[in-house]
Amino acid sequence: MRIHSRLTGFLLLLLALILCSSASAGTCITAMATSVDPDNLACTAVNARILGYNPDSNSLTLELIIPEVFSAEEVENLKVGDAIYSQGKEIPVKSIEDDVLSISINGGSYEYEEGTLWLVQDSTDDRNYRPMYYNDYFWTSLAELQVPVPDSLLFLDDIDTLGGPLPLPAVYTAKEFLRILREEAEYDGVGFTTNNVYVVFDGQGALASIERYYVPWQ
Repeated sequence: MRIHSRLTGFLLLLLALILCSSASAGTCITAMATSVDPDNLACTAVNARILGYNPDSNSLTLELIIPEVFSAEEVENLKVGDAIYSQGKEIPVKSIEDDVLSISINGGSYEYEEGTLWLVQDSTDDRNYRPMYYNDYFWTSLAELQVPVPDSLLFLDDIDTLGGPLPLPAVYTAKEFLRILREEAEYDGVGFTTNNVYVVFDGQGALASIERYYVPWQ
C-alpha cells in the first residue's frame, strides 16, 4: 500500500531537536510528535490530501498530513531569547504578545510574515497551540500512500454545490464519490487538496470513510 514516505514524526522531532540545540542559546521548543503511523493505519483517523485516482487499480493516492501542534505549557513559558522550531526552521523569539486565546511571536498575526508566528489555542484541546495563517494551520506531510477504494467506502461531504457549508453532511457511496472526485478535478484541478479532508481507516487498515469539511479558503 505504501509508495512513498517522508520522515516520520519521530525523525522530524529528532532533527528539530538537533538543529535547535546547535543553534539556540536559550530554550527551543518543537512541535509534539504525532501518534499516526503510516505503516499501521488500523483504527486511525487523519487529515489528508487526495492527489489522484488510478482506475486500473481502483486506488487513491493519499498524502497524509498532520498539523503542527505545540504544548501549551511550553508555549506559555517561552521568553525572549528562546526559539521555536516551525516549518523546518528555527524562529528566534524577539517579542511575545499574549492575548486571551492566542500568542503572537515577533508580531505574528492572521497575515503570515517571515520570522513570525501566530499561535492559536486548540479549539478541541486547550492544552495545545497551533500556528495559523489565514485561518489555516501549518501542515507537515507525513506520507504518500496508494490506498484501494472498497465498495463499502462512505463519503461525507459538508460542502454544498455552491461551495458553502451544509448544516448536515451529505452521504455518498464509493461510486458516487469517485464521480464527484473526477468532476471536481476536471473543473478546477484542485479537487480534494485544500487541507480539508479527513480519512478514517478501519480495524484492518482499510479505508472506511472520507469526510470533506467546509473551510473558508477552499
